[in-house]
Amino acid sequence: MKLEVVSTVEEIRSDQINNRTVIVIDVLRASTTIVTALANGFPSVIPVETIGQANLLKGSRTILVGERHCKKIADFDYNNSPTALCQAEKKDADVILTTTNGTRAIQKAERAQPLLIGCFLNATACIRHALSFHQDITLFCAGTRQEFALEDGLAAGLMAHLAKRITPALHTNDLAELMHLAYLQTAPALAQCLRTTTTGKRLVQHNFANDIDFCAQVDHYQLVPIVKEGRILPYLVS
Repeated sequence: MKLEVVSTVEEIRSDQINNRTVIVIDVLRASTTIVTALANGFPSVIPVETIGQANLLKGSRTILVGERHCKKIADFDYNNSPTALCQAEKKDADVILTTTNGTRAIQKAERAQPLLIGCFLNATACIRHALSFHQDITLFCAGTRQEFALEDGLAAGLMAHLAKRITPALHTNDLAELMHLAYLQTAPALAQCLRTTTTGKRLVQHNFANDIDFCAQVDHYQLVPIVKEGRILPYLVS
């Protein structure tokens, strides 16, 4: 069995998706928002690429969540903010989500079986569930504005670290090894590190520093989002 880290949406190839378990990682903030929404009682998350697609799905049992370049989309209920969804009142509604990078990555990996969503909040639960399928694993970093995002790589590094402890014979690619070492180096001050990344700096400028601190929590939830027929559903790890 092998584990491979892919750095951005633009870098992913079909052979890294087909017949593999794929984990989409967008720490700041789509993956974290998805995990948080499902952990806080929202029944499902429906990822879409465009604002128009989101508006077409709007109904009495949905809320619209999304951003473009960190800013909340006009007329949407919430920004792509995990802390905002923790405070949301209407938690019996499906979340319609569109983001700059994360939902694009999910759409691009839709052929994967299974397709999981991971971040720091559910790292151990997510990689354990991925290993249970006994097939090669791709950790798919969403990146930011067509570039590699360090926070995604660090979460992938944590998952690679955990996977190698669980399955010592696991083969990893060079980027997985690099991110594994990077995570071990930055783990003692993870939230501070995330604030210094390109996306982290952008979020601080837009007054979302609290989101960064929330996103940096490791294993806060024992839940794995799974994409099934265009809808993301929760799998609770016992």
